Amino acid sequence: MNPAAPGGRPVIVVVGDAEQALQRLVDWAPIQARADVALHHQPLSGEALVEALKDADAVVLVRDRTPFGAQLLARLPRLRYLVFTGTRNTTLDLAALAARQIPVSHTEWGPSKDSTCEMTWALILAATRQLEAQTALLRQGQWRPDTALPLAGVLHGQTLGLIGLGEIGGRVARVGQALGMQVIAWSPRLRQLNA
Repeated sequence: MNPAAPGGRPVIVVVGDAEQALQRLVDWAPIQARADVALHHQPLSGEALVEALKDADAVVLVRDRTPFGAQLLARLPRLRYLVFTGTRNTTLDLAALAARQIPVSHTEWGPSKDSTCEMTWALILAATRQLEAQTALLRQGQWRPDTALPLAGVLHGQTLGLIGLGEIGGRVARVGQALGMQVIAWSPRLRQLNA
């Protein structure tokens, strides 16, 4: 309990849940029975962020949309805990959090490597097959349009260029190879084994 909080209840602030996933997927009732919860769907910055977090005992950051540096931390004297979704967050000043002895944890929830790979291929296929233009014609009832459309592309035999060949890039590369594409990649940590 935080005696400074209204009613002596801890205050939890969620920031950056643009998709409102936490609001939809989490049963907040057990948490709200013990703490005051504020949900901010959009990423905040500057004074708006300080205002939203000033009474927070705990902060939940969705993805790495909200920079959380030493200057911000200095303006949040009540903060006692920070959690972020996913497995890493490049916007946190971990040294400043450690100096204040504020525990930081993360969730395994967030965009998975498989879903990121799948979305990458959904976009590649949509672009190659001109899905947006074709769908628009179908919605207009033009099953056989009067004007000739360029033929949709085929991926087999094409070259797929990737920047990064980590866990996600590796998955994308394997799908490309399965489709008969030549895959080339650059990565700062590329090993001959991956090449």
